[in-house]
Amino acid sequence: MKIRQIKAFLAVVRTGGVRRAANELCLTQSTIAKSVSQLEQELGCPLFERTALGLRLNAAGRSLLPYAETIAANADQAAAAVSAAASGELEQLRISITPTLPPEILASAVDRFRARYPKIKLLFTSGFFSDCLPKLLTDKIDLSLVMTGRHQHEALASLVEEPLFEVDQGIVADASHPIFSPDADLSQFFSTCQWLSTVQDEGFLRDRLREIAGVEPQGLTLCDFYGVDALCGRYDALSLSPLSMLEEARYENRLGALPLERFPLPPLTVSFFYRKAVELSPQADYMRLSIKEAFEAWHRLKPRRYVRLVAHT
Repeated sequence: MKIRQIKAFLAVVRTGGVRRAANELCLTQSTIAKSVSQLEQELGCPLFERTALGLRLNAAGRSLLPYAETIAANADQAAAAVSAAASGELEQLRISITPTLPPEILASAVDRFRARYPKIKLLFTSGFFSDCLPKLLTDKIDLSLVMTGRHQHEALASLVEEPLFEVDQGIVADASHPIFSPDADLSQFFSTCQWLSTVQDEGFLRDRLREIAGVEPQGLTLCDFYGVDALCGRYDALSLSPLSMLEEARYENRLGALPLERFPLPPLTVSFFYRKAVELSPQADYMRLSIKEAFEAWHRLKPRRYVRLVAHT
């Protein structure tokens, strides 16, 4: 497979036809058609369904698409890296970080990284595993430190996972919430209270409520972690949250959590992720080491009830 064939294929996917792809790439229609035909010949099967409305991906084409996007992204990044080196521009390191990482850990890691690589441009994004996975697979980020649950691990086959720590998750609410009464009817509260959850955890929450309590939530507000963080404890709501938030100073005496024996949930794992068969750059590897050692130093300062280091095997 040649880069020009891959780019012609992707242009046809985006535009739905050879003529429009040719216009997008400023090439002739015959060049685009020939590139796609050669790609199909090399792979031994057609990649599109040819209809009166244009070209649509068939099953083979859909299976090729994520790999083609990765190949094209790598080619563009290689060209950009060469151009940046030739022009003296700064290199960059692109990282996604879980919003649950204590900010002092990231600040310490960046200070250490800057001492060794003062000229590297750092690009940080924040998100969940479901946000970061497609970016990792298409080389839009170099390294990710995100939180995952066991129900998501089927998506990890194409990634290297290096666990850093575990954090318990549970049902969190305002400290004065009546659900914390020893004789509280959990099923009633679970079915009648408002719930806060992230989009990626909605299905998991519903499954666990059905499995453990035999109920469905009547009111469910879906938001990102910052939305859960802002709303939790502000009104009569229950949230599915990492229990480490209870140990933060800003929530001291404000929030409570159900004992895990009353509503058992598996812990969450915060791990580094990067693509298999793609070696980390020295800069990405040093940032990974810097975050790991900053976290270990932070964890040694104070015993944590809900956070545990994960031993590497």
